Amino acid sequence: MKINIIILSVALLILSFCALFENNYFEYAAPIPYSNLKSITLSNFKGLKLPGESLDGMGDFAFIKSNRVVQYIPGQSVTITTLFYPCRSYVFNRDLWNNDLLTHELYHMRITEYCSRLFRQEVAGYKGDITDFLLDDWQLKYHNIERDMQLQYDDDSYHSYVLSQQLKWERKVDSCLQSLIKYSNPLVVLKK
Repeated sequence: MKINIIILSVALLILSFCALFENNYFEYAAPIPYSNLKSITLSNFKGLKLPGESLDGMGDFAFIKSNRVVQYIPGQSVTITTLFYPCRSYVFNRDLWNNDLLTHELYHMRITEYCSRLFRQEVAGYKGDITDFLLDDWQLKYHNIERDMQLQYDDDSYHSYVLSQQLKWERKVDSCLQSLIKYSNPLVVLKK
């Protein structure tokens, strides 16, 4: 019996330690919507880096966690909000306060917002009845599009180290966002 309690205690301690790297509960900050993008600085990146983690041996980079949240009021509206998660985003070198690094990370959030706008466009143009199942399918579809775009962005720009590619992506993402400016409002009122 005593050994079971010890094993359980150690397991809970390990789980708690691992959960801290997923969400830094010691410096918790609420998610920030895309509409407040300009207020985000590297000091908002409050997550904890995993021990020994680096980018090709270098510690001069950051990681942003952005996502979209979908809220559905049947027959009335769908709200698709792009959020930045401060307690899940981190800077690997706290002594590094580089505007280029911040710009690169915020373009990841802009890519998330672009995919949210594509999602809103699909919801707004849909002529049938919206269901939770349909929204889940669309959420997966735009998650996959976003994931592929995020990976391509990092590969092409080598996490902003290739300036010409970084600038090319900035123009591309800005153009994509501008082309869907009509869908910048998170709220989509459903047609009756």
